[in-house]
Formats: sequence, structure tokens, C-alpha cells
Amino acid sequence: MKAWLLVKKCLLLMVIGLFLYPSFSSAETNLEVKVEFGVDNKVQMGKGHSIRIEVVNKGDAIKGDIVVFSSPTYNMSGSYVIPVELEAGGSKTLELAVKGTSDHMSYNYSGTRNNFVSFYEGGVEKGKEVKIKGNANAQPRYIGDNRVVLGLLSNKHDAVNFLKLVKYQNESMELLNIGSENIPNESYGLEMFDILLVHDFPLATLTAQQQQAIKDWVNNGGSLMFDTKVGLSQDLGELQEFQLLDPTDETSLLKLNKESSFPDLPVFTGDLLIEDTTVLTKDGNTPLVLMMNAGTGTVTQIASNLASPLFGEWSEINTWWGSVLQKVTSKSPNYHKMPVMEELSHQLSPIGEAFPGSIVSVPLLIGAFAIYLILVIPVLYIILKRTDKREQAWWIIPTVAIFTSIAVFGIGAKDRISGTQVNEASILLLDNETATASGYGVASILTNSGGDYKMETGENTTLFPMTYGYNDNFELMKNYAYVSSLSKGTEITFNDVEYWSTRTSIGNVNALSLGKIDHALSIKDGKVQGTISNQMQYELKDAFLLSGRDSEALGDIKAGESVKLEYEVSGGNIANALTAPSSTSATKAFPNFQSYYNQGPGANQIEKDELEDYKKFQMLDLLVNRKDIFSIASQPLLVGYVTEGVMGTKVDGKSGKSNASHLVVLPVTITNSGGGSFSFTEEHLSPNLAVTEGETGMVHHNGLDFGEPYVYLGGGTYDFIYNLPDMVDMTKDELKEVKLKLRTRDGNVEYFIFNQKTREAELLENKGSVTLEGNLADYFDEQGSITVRVTIPNNYDRDIQVPGVQVEGALKE
Repeated sequence: MKAWLLVKKCLLLMVIGLFLYPSFSSAETNLEVKVEFGVDNKVQMGKGHSIRIEVVNKGDAIKGDIVVFSSPTYNMSGSYVIPVELEAGGSKTLELAVKGTSDHMSYNYSGTRNNFVSFYEGGVEKGKEVKIKGNANAQPRYIGDNRVVLGLLSNKHDAVNFLKLVKYQNESMELLNIGSENIPNESYGLEMFDILLVHDFPLATLTAQQQQAIKDWVNNGGSLMFDTKVGLSQDLGELQEFQLLDPTDETSLLKLNKESSFPDLPVFTGDLLIEDTTVLTKDGNTPLVLMMNAGTGTVTQIASNLASPLFGEWSEINTWWGSVLQKVTSKSPNYHKMPVMEELSHQLSPIGEAFPGSIVSVPLLIGAFAIYLILVIPVLYIILKRTDKREQAWWIIPTVAIFTSIAVFGIGAKDRISGTQVNEASILLLDNETATASGYGVASILTNSGGDYKMETGENTTLFPMTYGYNDNFELMKNYAYVSSLSKGTEITFNDVEYWSTRTSIGNVNALSLGKIDHALSIKDGKVQGTISNQMQYELKDAFLLSGRDSEALGDIKAGESVKLEYEVSGGNIANALTAPSSTSATKAFPNFQSYYNQGPGANQIEKDELEDYKKFQMLDLLVNRKDIFSIASQPLLVGYVTEGVMGTKVDGKSGKSNASHLVVLPVTITNSGGGSFSFTEEHLSPNLAVTEGETGMVHHNGLDFGEPYVYLGGGTYDFIYNLPDMVDMTKDELKEVKLKLRTRDGNVEYFIFNQKTREAELLENKGSVTLEGNLADYFDEQGSITVRVTIPNNYDRDIQVPGVQVEGALKE
């Protein structure tokens, strides 16, 4: 009898084991894989990269799916599915781009590595996972957060070897020599590079898909740089739209400017091809480095050839290179910054998941409960007592309770039972030159039944599944969602979705064809006036012109419609009309809501009729507080919302309601036609923080990235750099007064102002307000930047309130 009980227990444990652990077919396949990540097996954690998988079949012909697990962040997990069919003895190399890899899923409970690559014979949906040989559990090497990763695409890598010795903010760069084989077909595969530098390499020789991938990567936050040569237009191929200077003559700097502070570098002169090009570095009147914003990224052209040995011999190369990188990338080697998708997972997912059924009116529930109590206790008691039917309470009270529960359930469920609901939202930067928009988007589904759900988008949108909180069950996460590797857009199958559940994906929107918005705006005598014409194919709802602390409502602008505007600038200060919007402008546009960044995530308690406005505000709040994510130029913004499904999100085989809300953003220029006085404060001057060149330091928290007025710094020397708007011309406009406000003062912290003329830092008095004297223009560089330097003793980490800068002056007509 005891033996029989023992047998039953063993059988029970075996059955439980079948459910708890994944099943493998009894025999191994004769497939062998060799897996390599990124470049030289190096990647940046949490950023997209390529994977190369060599598959060798040493057995009979086989057909199935290779499944590659990807977990870019703690909140994102999914598995790419690649169909594979190999004849006996055959081999194949698979090239795949994934949204990213992180180390939190590397090992299982027993301390052994998880297999990020697996094989399902017969297909992942109906087949069985079988063991494969090789390095299926391979892991990449992660590049440290303290390095700018530069991919050098060149046929002559040795010609620019000096870059290996160049430092940015006192840290060496991670220089990766790459060729055409390292350029994937998907834009997110390039995210591991902070900068892609092209030198002596014809981009036109890449495939059309590879060239489009580079273009989309730039529009989604990438930084493309290239130097100049004869025949550059032909070399750029499909990326000719990124050429900023058309080289016509080749000369040297000393021939153009005998008083040059640069070495006698070779330089090309010619015509500027893009109107909104920014000159980052120039020698006299000769541009040396040019930049433009493209989507949420940047394109930089160096009007010289980096192969010149003079670059490597130049003693000031670090200073010059640092001044360029500070403009073209938001990467700070001395400050740990979460990957973009990690940050957006906290900001975009609540917008996507804001379904009407998610909001239940608290007053309505309280009212229903109050009516129930009033009905059951006093009313029912009085009626039954008067009719002498108190013995009937035993069935009346439960019946009332049941009907009340059904009513409350119906109120909460009526928005969920009609069918699967789909929400899509995005923040899109519009490019008037190409009539396209790029940015970041979110799509969410709310199910009305259980099972598998396949979500798809248009080919311009590439999303990746979100998970809900950290889950260390690798097998659960591996099968959470399957991502098709063949889809041009997004095709995600969410597995075993629970009843009345949400599933969310976030990612990139690339070069979406929207049209353009024409504008002609100017300011004179304290008034902004002009016209805005919506040439998009969609109506623009709730449009605003945002600048400084101002928010001017424009209402709805139909497709093809033009509107005129005229309004007075707040405070009569033209700085509020000509500078980038602050967080105040978002709350002025939607005054019923509080900023996530200033008040926290639980600041807003909303009713159902406020839901759409709430989502609009959340996107606008994210935009104006995190301009670094979107690489927006420091200028006014024209914004509005498109409420049609431009991402093309749908759920296969499921009908239901769809809702869309897309924030379209266009940086605009307001011309000053009448001169006038200005008063800029740090709110208008878009300050940046960097470790001083040649010094040490560590930024523990950079509040400037979040609209906060303080930073937390370790011992070291730091520069707060404040940038005057482009409309201030340092050669002709008047500076009347520059006042500094030193808000954090003690004997251990020293403040300096950097004199651009003498190239020396001048010690400031340790008092609350300091007014600069002398020739004020000496404190501004050619780009209109002023630098306040702060020195903190070693082993003295502390909060520092951002120094205030007030610049008074006047624009000349």
C-alpha cells in the first residue's frame, strides 16, 4: 500500500513538472548556431543593435522557427520569430536587428545562462522546442555608460586613428570600426551608436534598405556626421537631402584668414543647401562645422577632410571636438542616463492605456452606495414597519444588493464588453522639407476575451511589447509575445492574454507622410502676428503656438485651411515670443491638469469626459519637459493634434473601437521686424551642464533634463552653459546688462564666469547677485553662449541650485 502511494506521488510530481517546465523533444536536432551581437560582440545596454546568427544543419532537412529573445529594458520583453528551412548539410547566415539587450535575464535560478536563441521544429505556434548546439546562450559585452559610442564607417579606418586618442568630457570614446556588413536593414539596429561618422565611404554603395535605415535612424534621434570631399553628392546616394554644404572650392584656413586660431586645416567652401543650417564652428566667416536637426536627430557636416594629419597634431582637438559633440548628442559620459525606451515606457504607456473603461467615476460609486444605504436602512425600514411586513426584509435586502451590484458592474463594464479596443498615440516632429514626421509612439489594446491577440501597424511604425513590472521568469517572458521579423511595420502576437486585459507596445514612428504646415510669423511692437496654413491631409485639432511662458490657442485648423493670429507678448518681453517653450506653456494650454514632472504621477484625478484632454496634456508635458529626448531646436513650437489613426494599428480578427491622438510638432521661426528690448532669464536660455574640459567630475542627477532647478554633483569642476536664441546677433545687437544669481552659496563652492576673449575663468564674488562689468560681449562666444563654472571640492557631493542668468539688451532693426 505504501509502495502504491509512493508511485502516485511520483506520477503527480511528473505531471506538475510537465506544466512548470518547458517541454523539449527527446532528440536533439543537428542544428548548430554561432551567435554574434552588435560590432565585435559589443552593444550598449538597452539600445537596439544587430545580431548575426550562423546556422549549420548537420542532419536531415529541417523546417521551423528560430526564436531570438530580446529584453531592452526591465519593462520590455519579446521574442523575434525567424522562419528557417534548411536542406541536409545546408547552412545559412541570419541577419537580425533587435530593439535591445539587457543583462537582467542572462541567468536562470540555477546560475546557468539562459538560451537567448532557440529553435522550434514545425514552427513556434504548434511545434516543439528542440535543443540546438553551439553558443545559443551567448551574451554580448556591454559598453560602459561613461563612453560615447562612435561608429566609424570608412574604407580607410587608419586615416582617422587619431580619434582613438580624442576625449569628450575627459572620457575616451568607444570607437568601433564598421563596414557595410554592420549596417542593418532596420533603423533600430543602429541605436547602439551615439554617433555614426562617415569618412571616405560611398553611402550610395549600400543597399536601398540600408540607406533608408540610416535615414530613419537619424529622424528617430540618431546623430550622423560626415566630412567633405569632392563628389560628396554622389557618395551620399539616397541621403543627399542631408548634405548641408555643396563644396565648390578646396583651400586652407590660413589662406582665408591669416589671423586664424586654427591650424592650417584643409577646408571646402561653397553654398549652403539647407536654409535652417546652424554653424557650430567657424573661422572668421568660414564655416567649419555645420549642423541641422532632422526629425528628432541631427546631421553634421565637417567642411574639412578628417584624414588631414593636422587634426591629429592639433593641441586643441579635445576642446573643438567637445564643443561639437555637446551640440550633436545628448550623451553625457559623466552622467548615467536611462535609455530612451526605458524613460518612454514610464511616460507613453499610461497614455496608451487610458481607456474610457479604465476610469470609474468615484462620485457615481459613492452616490450609488449612499442610495443603497438610504434605501436599505431608513426607507425600507419605514415602509416595512408601516405595512407590518418586516419579515420580508430577508429577501428584499439581498435582492436590492444584487441589483445594485449589477448596476455598478454595468457602469464599469459598458465600455469593455462591446469588443476589443485600440488606442494609439504619438509625438511626431514634422519636417516641412520632406512633408514627413518622425517620433515615438504607443499602441495599446484592451481585450474583451482571453486568448492570443495579433496586433499590427503600418510599415512606418516599429513597436515592441511592454511588460508589466519586472518578472524574472525567463520562460514566461520568452513566450509573452512573438514579434515577426519579416514585417515591414509591426506584427506582434500577444500570447495567452487574460480576459479584460491591456497589452501595450512602444517604439518608433519613421518618416510618416503627413504633409506640411506653412507659416509666416513676425513680431513688432510687442505683438506677434502672421498666418498659419495647414497643408497636411489631416485636420489639426487644439492647435497652439508655444514660446517662452506663452501659449496662444489657435483652435482647430482644417486640412487646407489658413488662420490669422495676432496677440500681445506677455510682459511686453519679446523673449517670451522668440524662445523655446517652458513647462509653464503646457499648463497654460491645459490649465486643468498638473505637470507629471513638477507634481508627480498621481497629481491628476480625472473624470471620463476629461480623458482626451488629459492624454493631450500628458504628451505636451512630456514634449516641453524632455526636449533632450526629441532633439528640438531652441525655438518656438507650433503644435496640434491629429485624431485619425495614422499609425494604422489594428487587431487581427477582432472588432472594436479605435481611438487616436497624435501630437504634431513643428519648430517655427518668428522674425523680429521692429527691434526692441529683451530680458532673457535661464528659463529662456536652455542651459546645459557638462564636466569642464580637462577637469574631473560626476553628475549624479541632472535636473535640467527634467525641468528641475537643481542638480546633484560630485567633487569636480562643471560648466553651466546658457545659449542665447539664434535671433540675437552678437555682432550688432546691444547687451545692456548681465546679472548672475548664485542660489547655492557656501565657502566650499566657488563660482567663475568664463571670459571667451581671454580664455580664462574669472572668480565671482560669493554673494547672491553678481552684475558683470566691462565689455559684456567678451563673455559670449560666437554662438551666443555664456558659461558659468562651478568648482566643488572632492568628497563633497551636494545639491546645487542652477545659477540664474539674466541678460538685458536690445535687438537692432
